[in-house]
Amino acid sequence: MVGKFSDWIALVEASYNLEGNDSQWLKGLLGHVSKILNRGSEPVGWTFHCTPTTFKLGSFSEGTSKTLTYAARMSHALSTEKSLDLTYRTGVVIATASELVFPRLPDMHKMFFNLLKGRMEDLLVINCQSGMGSGVSIGMLLKQTSQVTVHERRRWPQAAAHIGAAVRLRGKIAQLSSIDSPEVEAILDSGGTLHHARSPAKDQDVRENLRAIVRRIERTRTHAGRADPDEALSNWEGLVNGRWSIVDRFDTDGRRFIVAIKNDPAHPDLRGLTPRERQVAEYVGLGCASKEIAYILGLSESSITNCTARVQSKLGIHSRAELVDFFAPNGFRRKLVEVILNGENLLITTNQLIKSYQLTELSESEREIATYLIAGSTNADIAQRRNSSEYTIANQVQSIFRKLSVRSRGELVAKLQNKKN
Repeated sequence: MVGKFSDWIALVEASYNLEGNDSQWLKGLLGHVSKILNRGSEPVGWTFHCTPTTFKLGSFSEGTSKTLTYAARMSHALSTEKSLDLTYRTGVVIATASELVFPRLPDMHKMFFNLLKGRMEDLLVINCQSGMGSGVSIGMLLKQTSQVTVHERRRWPQAAAHIGAAVRLRGKIAQLSSIDSPEVEAILDSGGTLHHARSPAKDQDVRENLRAIVRRIERTRTHAGRADPDEALSNWEGLVNGRWSIVDRFDTDGRRFIVAIKNDPAHPDLRGLTPRERQVAEYVGLGCASKEIAYILGLSESSITNCTARVQSKLGIHSRAELVDFFAPNGFRRKLVEVILNGENLLITTNQLIKSYQLTELSESEREIATYLIAGSTNADIAQRRNSSEYTIANQVQSIFRKLSVRSRGELVAKLQNKKN
C-alpha cells in the first residue's frame, strides 16, 4: 500500500546526498523508503555490481538489524544463476518474490522458507540500476504473500532512475571534491540564475533550457509541488538534457547552489555505436521500454525511438525483440568480456566463441567479419578495422548470411550458440 501523502521527492533529494559512505547513504534512503512503502516492516538496502557473468554484493545499510542483513547475505549466497538473472539482469524494478521468482524457481521458494523458518511468506525487492552494471537493491520481508500495486509499478521506476544516477555520482565522488571539477559543468542558484558554465552548458540555447529545467525542479521541491507524486516525479527526470544530474551544494556562508554534473552512463568499446546509442542499447537490453529510457536519460521518447532505430540499422538487427536479445545481460554477452589493453577496447571470450566446423563454408576474411558481427561491431566499424569500404563489408556480411542460411545478425548469433551445430 502506498501512503496517501508519501513524499517521493524527499526520496529523490536523499538520493543525491553525496555525504558519508555508502552504508550511511543507504540508511538515509531507507528512512524515506519505509514511509513510502508503508508495509509495516523494516527494509534493508545494499549496493551491488552485476555483469553478465558475475555478481558481487557491496555495502549494506547502516543500522539494519543483523538478522535482516544475514538473511539478505545468505539468500544471495544460496541463489542460483537463474535467480540472479531474474532479479538483476532483466530490468525489473519492483516485484515480490512470489510474483517474479518463486513460480519459475520452486527450489528458491523452498530455500527462502527454510532460511526464515517459515516466519515470512514473501519478499519485496526494488532494483535501482545505474546502467553500468552497478546499483542499489532494497528488500523488505513480508509476512504474507503480496503483489506490487499499480502506483508502485508506475512510480518506482522513476525513483529508481534517480537512485541509479546517484550510484554513478557516488562512483566519482573523488572527482567532485572541488566545485572546479571538470564534471561540474554549470552552477546556478535556486532562482535559476546561471553563475558558471563550461562545455555544452556554454551554448546559449542549452543554458536557457537548463535554467528552465532547474526552475521546474525547484517548483517540484515546494510543498505544493510534492502534493501530486506522479506530476512531481514527471517534472524531475533522471537526467537533464541526457547529460546532467542536479545536485545541491552549499558554500561556506551556507548559501545553496545547484550544480549540474555530467553523469550520463559511460561504456567502453562502442563498437561503432555513438555513446548515446550504446547507452540506449544497454537499457533496451535490460528490457526497458522507450518511455522508461526517456525518463532515465532525460530525453524525449521520440529521441529514444530514433536512437533505437539507428542502433538496429547499424547492427543489421531487424526488430526490437532481436535487439533486446542481443544486448540482454543474460544472453550471448555472457560469453564476452570487455577489457581495455594498452588503451584499446577489446572483447575477449570466456570460452571458445566460434567452433571452426561451424564456419567451414566461409572464407578467411568472412570468418573474421563473422567474429566482429557477433561482438557487436557495425559495418562501418568493421570497414575501418579492415581498411575496407563499408559497401564491401555489407556485401561480405550478406554472403556470410547466405552461406550460413541466416537472415540477420541475431539469427547468426543464435545459430552459433546452438550446441547441436
